[in-house]
Amino acid sequence: MEYIIKIKKKAKHLFNDPWVWKMAWLDAHNNIGRLFLFVASIVVGIASIVAIDSFNENLQRDIDEQAKDLLGADLVIRSNAPFDSAFSRKMDTIGNRRASDIRFASMVLFKLSGQTRLVQVVAREGGYPFYGEVVSQPDSVLSYLKKEHFAVLDENLAVQYEVSSGDTIKLGKSYFKVAGIIKSMPGSNAVSTSFTPSVYIARHDLDSTGLIQYGSRYSYREYFELGNGRKVEQVEKLLQPDIKRLDYGMDTVQKQKKNIGNAFDNLYRFFNLLGFVALILGCIGVSSSIHIYVQEKKFSVAVLRCMGASGWQTFNIFFIQSTMLGLVGSLMGIFLGLSIQYIIPLVFASILPVQVSYSIIWSSLVKGLILGLVVSMLFSAMPLTLVRKFPPMIVIRSFFEDIAPRSKTRWLSIVLVIIFPWLFAIYQTGSLLFGSMFIGGLFLAFLSLYGVARLLIWLMKSVVSPGLPFVVKQGVSNLFRPNNQTIVLIIVIGLGAFLLATLGQIQHSLLNQVAFMGGKERPNTVLFDIQPYQKKGIVELTKKHHLPVKQLVPIVTTRLKSLKGKPVEELKEDTSVHIPNWALRREYRVTYRDSLIDSEELLSGTLRSHDKANDSIFVSITDNMARNLKLELEDQVVFDVQGVPLTTYIGSERKVDWQRIQTNFIFVFPEHVLEKAPQFYVLMTRTPDPVKASLFQQEVVSFFPNVSAFDLTLILKTLDGFMDKVAFVIRFMAAFSVITGLIVLIGAISNSRFARLRENVLLRTMGALRKQIMRLTLIEYAYLGILAGVTGVLLSILFSWILAIFFFKIDFSIASLDLVTVCISVALITISIGWFNTRMVYGDTPIDILRREG
Repeated sequence: MEYIIKIKKKAKHLFNDPWVWKMAWLDAHNNIGRLFLFVASIVVGIASIVAIDSFNENLQRDIDEQAKDLLGADLVIRSNAPFDSAFSRKMDTIGNRRASDIRFASMVLFKLSGQTRLVQVVAREGGYPFYGEVVSQPDSVLSYLKKEHFAVLDENLAVQYEVSSGDTIKLGKSYFKVAGIIKSMPGSNAVSTSFTPSVYIARHDLDSTGLIQYGSRYSYREYFELGNGRKVEQVEKLLQPDIKRLDYGMDTVQKQKKNIGNAFDNLYRFFNLLGFVALILGCIGVSSSIHIYVQEKKFSVAVLRCMGASGWQTFNIFFIQSTMLGLVGSLMGIFLGLSIQYIIPLVFASILPVQVSYSIIWSSLVKGLILGLVVSMLFSAMPLTLVRKFPPMIVIRSFFEDIAPRSKTRWLSIVLVIIFPWLFAIYQTGSLLFGSMFIGGLFLAFLSLYGVARLLIWLMKSVVSPGLPFVVKQGVSNLFRPNNQTIVLIIVIGLGAFLLATLGQIQHSLLNQVAFMGGKERPNTVLFDIQPYQKKGIVELTKKHHLPVKQLVPIVTTRLKSLKGKPVEELKEDTSVHIPNWALRREYRVTYRDSLIDSEELLSGTLRSHDKANDSIFVSITDNMARNLKLELEDQVVFDVQGVPLTTYIGSERKVDWQRIQTNFIFVFPEHVLEKAPQFYVLMTRTPDPVKASLFQQEVVSFFPNVSAFDLTLILKTLDGFMDKVAFVIRFMAAFSVITGLIVLIGAISNSRFARLRENVLLRTMGALRKQIMRLTLIEYAYLGILAGVTGVLLSILFSWILAIFFFKIDFSIASLDLVTVCISVALITISIGWFNTRMVYGDTPIDILRREG
C-alpha cells in the first residue's frame, strides 16, 4: 500500500485495533471501483428479495382481509342439480339471512344491434352479497330485479356491445330491459367477467325464458350469513356428512383464502425461485469480486507482512471492508426494494382477485438486512482466508503462486458457504426435498463448470506449440499460465448463464401452459346443449349458411359408481387408496365412437368395438386420469348413467392434447352402448369472418334459444390479452434476477482486467502492437465466454426439466430461442468486456500504469 504506516508487533482484537479500521477505510476509499461488483451484487440481490418478499406478504394479508368480501357470505353451498328436499329443510334452520341463484350458460341477443354473445345467466333471489361492496351504475341497480323482466349486465359486456340502460336484450323466449351495469361485486373479478360475462335476472323471471331444458347444465347456489351467534365451524360440522353424501360443494371464508392461494401457487413458487436466484447470483458476485480483489492485493499484503502485520490483521482489514460495504449495499438494496413496491401493485392489478395494497413489511426489511450482511461476510470470508497465508516473499517474487491453505478457518467458511444457501433454499421453498434439490442442481452445475475449466486448462496446455502464431499462442497461454482467471471466470460466467437460462426455461414453461394450438382450418365456433330432436335442424341451418360441420359429438353425463369392484362411497372413506376425492365425485361427460381423433394418441391397449349385446364393454381412458384413479388395462369400472349402472372395463389408454381445439373427453365409450341414454350434442364449425359468424349465431338463437354458441375467436382474443398481462408480470419480476445476473457477469469479467493489466503492459513494453494485444485478449475471452455459456445452458435444460416436473408440476418445454440468446449474449458480453478492458492499456504509458497499479 502507498501509506506510511506504523505496525505493532502484537496484533490486537478486531474491535480494539483502530489501525486496522483506519487501513480498511483508506484502502477501500482508493479501490472503490474494484469493489463496485461487490456492492452492486448486494444492492440488486437484496432489492429483489425485499420487493418479492414484501409483495408476497402484502398479497397474503390482503387475501386474508378481503376473503369474506370476495365470497360475499359466510357460507356458500353449490350443487349441479336441485337440492335434496331433506337437505333443503336442514338449510332452512341455519343462518340469519339467506339467498340463492341458478347459473347456466346461454346466448343473449342484443335487440338494438342484433348481435349475440354467450354469457352466464344468473337468476337471483335474496339479498346476496351480504359482505363487500357492489359497484354499479346506477347505484343499487340490483334492486331493479325485484320488478318484472329487468336485467343487469357486467360492465365488460355492456361496453363491448355498446349497451346502455333502457336497451332491450333477449334471453330464450323473453325480452328484458337493461336496468344498468355491474362494475364489480363479490364472487366475480375482472378475469372471470372477461371470459364469461354475466347477465343478472330475477329468479321469478327464469321460467318465462324457456331455457330450462333436460340435459343442460345448471349450477345451484345457496348463500348464508351466519351472524355472530353461529360459528362457521359448527355449521360445517352439521352439514358436512350430507354434503359429502350428496356430492355438493361448500365454500367458506377459510376455503376461499386457501383456494385463492392455491390459484397463485405456481406464481408464489416462481417468485420464491426468483428470490433464490437473486440471492445466489449476489453470493456469486460477492465471492468472485473478493476473490479477484484479493489476488490483486497480494503485493500490498506482502508489504504489510514484511513490515510486521500479522495474518489476522491483514484478514481483518479486508473483512471490515466487505462487512461495511455489505451493510451499505444492504441498506441501498432495501431502499430500492421499497421503491419497487410502489410499482408492483400496479403491475398485478389486472390479474389478481384482490386489491393489492402497499405497506412496509418490517420483517422483509430485517430479512433483507440480515441476508445482505450474512452474504457479504460469509462469501467474502472464504477467499479472504488466503490473505492470512500470503508470504512476504511475493514482494521480490511477483509471480509466486501460492498454495491454498488448509486452515480450520477456511474449512469452516467452506462448510458455512454450503450450508447457508441450502438453508435459504429450504426456507424459500418450504420443503427440505425441494430446497435440497435446488442446492443439488447448483452444486452439480458448480462441479461441472469446475471440471470444464480444468479440462480447458489441460487441453490448452496440450495444444500450445512453439510453431503457433504469437497472438494465438499468447491468447491460449493466458488460460493456463500463473495468475490465470480461467477457473473463476468459467464458474462465475457459467453459473450466471445456468441460472438465467433456468429462469427463462421455467418462465417459458409456465406461459406455455395456456398456449392454444390452432390453424386456418380449425373450428372457431361451438354450438352446445343441442337436444337430440334439434340435431337435424341445427345441421341443416349450418349447411344453409354454407358452413362445414367439423364435428357433431354426442355427450352423455355420467358418474362413477365403483372401481375394481369397490364402491365409490367406500373409496372416499378409504385413506389408504390415495385417489383424489374430486376424481371420485365429479360428473364425467363422455362420448362414444370407435376411432381416435387427431388430438389423441393411443398409448396402450386398443379401441375395442361393441357389436354384440352380450359382449363386455371396453372404454378408453386418458393417461392422466388413469393415474389419478389408479386404473390399469382390464380393470372394472361401473358407471352411473343417469341412475342406470353400466359395467365396463378399461380397454386402452390415450394421451390427449388438451390444447387442441377439439371436443376431448376423459372416457370414450364404443358405439352401440350409449345411443339410448339421455344426451345432448355439440357441433363444431368454422365461420370465415365475424359478419357471417354473427348472422349464423343470431339465427341459431332465434330458432333454437336453448342452444349456446361459443365464439372461440373472441375467447382466444380475450385469453391472449389476459396472458399478455400474465407474461408481463412474470417477465417484470424475472427482470430483477436477470439484472442481478448481468451485473454479476459484467462485474466479474470487468474485475478480471486487473489480473491482465500488468501482463499487457509488459507486452507493450516488449514491443507488442496494439492490435496483437487486442487479438490475444479476445481469443482468451472468447474461449471463456463460449465454453462457460454453452455449459451453463446445457446444464440448465436438465435442471429446468426437474423443476418443471417435480416443483412446479407443469409440462416442460424447451425454449430453444431463449437458450441460444443466453449463449450468444453471454459470449458477446464476455468478449465485449474483454475488449473494453484491453483499451485501458492504450491510454497511459506503461510506467504510469505500473506505478498506479503497484
